[in-house]
Amino acid sequence: MSGLLMKSNLLSDNLNRRNSINSWFIFNTSIILILCLCSVGLQLMLPSSLSFLIAMASVTTFGLVFFLTGQKGSDAIDVLKKKRARSRNVISALFQRKREAVPSHLIPKQIHNFNLLDDLPIALVTIDIHGQTTRCNTAARELLGCSGNESPLFSELTQGLGRSVSQWITSEQRNQSVSKPQILKVKRANKDVFVQVSLSKTRGNGLLAVLSDATELKTLEAQFVQSQKMQAIGQLAGGVAHDFNNLLTAISGYCDLLKLRHDKGDASYSDLEQIGHNANRAAALVGQLLAFSRKQTLQPKRVQVNDILSDLTHLLNRLVGATIKLHLEQDKFLPLAFVDGRQMEQVILNLVVNARDAMPDGGNVWVRSKSIKYSQNQKRDKVDIVQGEYVCIEVEDEGVGISKENQSKIFEPFFSTKNVGEGTGLGLSTAYGIVKQTGGYIFVENGEHEGAKFTVLLPVAQSTAVVDETSEEKNVVRANGLSGALALLVEDEDPVRAFATRALELQGVNVVAARSGEEAVDLVKKHCDRIDVIVSDVIMPGMNGPEWVRKARKDCPNAKVIFMSGYAEEVFEDKNNTIEDYEFLAKPFSLQALVEMVSKTVA
Repeated sequence: MSGLLMKSNLLSDNLNRRNSINSWFIFNTSIILILCLCSVGLQLMLPSSLSFLIAMASVTTFGLVFFLTGQKGSDAIDVLKKKRARSRNVISALFQRKREAVPSHLIPKQIHNFNLLDDLPIALVTIDIHGQTTRCNTAARELLGCSGNESPLFSELTQGLGRSVSQWITSEQRNQSVSKPQILKVKRANKDVFVQVSLSKTRGNGLLAVLSDATELKTLEAQFVQSQKMQAIGQLAGGVAHDFNNLLTAISGYCDLLKLRHDKGDASYSDLEQIGHNANRAAALVGQLLAFSRKQTLQPKRVQVNDILSDLTHLLNRLVGATIKLHLEQDKFLPLAFVDGRQMEQVILNLVVNARDAMPDGGNVWVRSKSIKYSQNQKRDKVDIVQGEYVCIEVEDEGVGISKENQSKIFEPFFSTKNVGEGTGLGLSTAYGIVKQTGGYIFVENGEHEGAKFTVLLPVAQSTAVVDETSEEKNVVRANGLSGALALLVEDEDPVRAFATRALELQGVNVVAARSGEEAVDLVKKHCDRIDVIVSDVIMPGMNGPEWVRKARKDCPNAKVIFMSGYAEEVFEDKNNTIEDYEFLAKPFSLQALVEMVSKTVA
C-alpha cells in the first residue's frame, strides 16, 4: 500500500512541474508580444531619434526578461528530468522488492522473460549451440526429472531410440526446414519415461524443444509388438506341432502294427511298448506347445487333481532347476474336480514358473492340494464365492512377495514386474482365463513364507465315481461291421497315409487313397455310389479338407466324413462354418483310435 502511495505522489509532483513549465512559456510569449506592440506604436508617433532610443530600450528589456524567465524555465526542465530519473529508479526498486507478491499475469513480459512460461502445462526447454540446456520450465523439469539449478547436456537427460540425441541436435541446428518430432527415452532410474520432442530454431542458432509425454503411447506400442511376437511364435509353434503330430502318428501307428505281430511274452514286445510310451510323451509335449500357440476350447471331465500333480512332478522339478526345491503336499481324500485336465496342467505350470522366477537365488516352492467347503457364499478380494465344495490348489514361494498395488493388476494381460525383455506378461493372465472358464476362482496374496501365494479353487464333480481315462488298451479289438466297407482316405503325408491304409485294411475295409483334395474329387466321381466313409486330413496343399468335401458331397451326399488334423479341433471349427455332420480325430492317433472312430461313424 505504501508503494502505491509513493507512486501516486511522484505522479502528482510530475504533473505540477509540467504545469509550471507550460505557464513559463505562456508568460514569455505574452511579454514578447506586448513589447513588440509598444515599440511599433511609439516609433509611429515619435521622432526618429527618440524612436531609436525607445527601440534600444525595448530590445534590452526583452533580452533581460527572456534571460530571467529562460533561466527559470531551464532550471525547471533540469529539475523535472532529475525528478523523472529519480521516480523511475524508485519505481524499479519498488517493483523488484514486491515482484514475488504480484500475480504473474500482471508482470510485463519484457521483465518476466522465460519465467512467464514457467507455469504453462507445456514442457519447454531451451538448448544452446553446444547442446546444453539453458532453461527448463516446471513441466519440463518434472518430465525430465531434473532440478532448476542444473544445466546438463540435453543428451545426458535423454537418449535416442535410433540415432543419438547429440547428432540429432547438431543436424537440426544446420537444417533450415521444419523437422519431424522424435521419440526419446528419458534417462531416469526409477521408471521408463518416453517423450516426443519437437525442435525449432531460436536466435543465436539455439533451439527450443517442446516436449510431450509419450510413455503411454510407447507402452501400447510395446504391447502391440509383443502381441505380434506372440502371434508369430504361436503360428510357428502351431506349424511345428502340426508337422510333428504327423510324424508321431506314423511312429505310434507302425508301433501298433508291430505289436500285432508279437505276443506279450515276446522279448521284442517290451521294446515296442517303450517306443509307444515315449511317442505318447512326445504327443503330450506337442499338446503343451499347441496350448501356448492358441486358446483352446475347454473339454471338462471328472479329473483327479492329485494324478495331474503326480504326472507333472518330474517336469516341474526340471523347470524349477537345481537351486529350488519343490515340495508336493497332497490330500489323499481329495474329491474329483470337473475340469479340463490338460488345461489345468498349463495352469500349474504357469504358477510354478512364476514362483521360480521370483527366486533367482533359489528357495522352496510348495504345491498343495486340498478340499475346501463353504457353507454359505463368501466374499474375497471383491469376488463372490458361491457356497459349495471346491478342490483347492496352492502354489507358494519364498520370493519377495507382491505389493498390494500390483496384486490388483497381477492377472492383467501384458502386466509384469520383471525387467524389460524378461517374460511375456501372459502366463498369469492365461491361468486366470482358464480357471475362470472352468467355473473356478484364483486369488493371490503374500503367504506365510513372505513370498507370493496363489490359490486356485476348482468346482467338484457331481459324481464321485473314479474314471480312469489313462488306462491303455493292450490288445486291439477287432471292430464289427467294417468288413466290405469302402473308405476314401485323403492324406498328403505318405507315412500317415500308408499306416492308416494298412490299419483299415486289417479290419476288412476297402481303402481308396488320395494324396490331395483335387485327386480325391476325381475319385469321388468314380466311386460315389459305393463310398461309405471319407477320412480326410484338414490342412493340405491346394484344396484343403473342408473345401474338397463340400464339392464331393454334391455327388456323394450320404457319405460319412471324418476329419483328422494335427491342429486343435476348435481351430478347425473356426475355419469350417459350412460342413455339417462330421467327426474329428486329432493327431497323433493310435491304430485302435482310428478303427474305433471309423467303426462308430459307419455304424
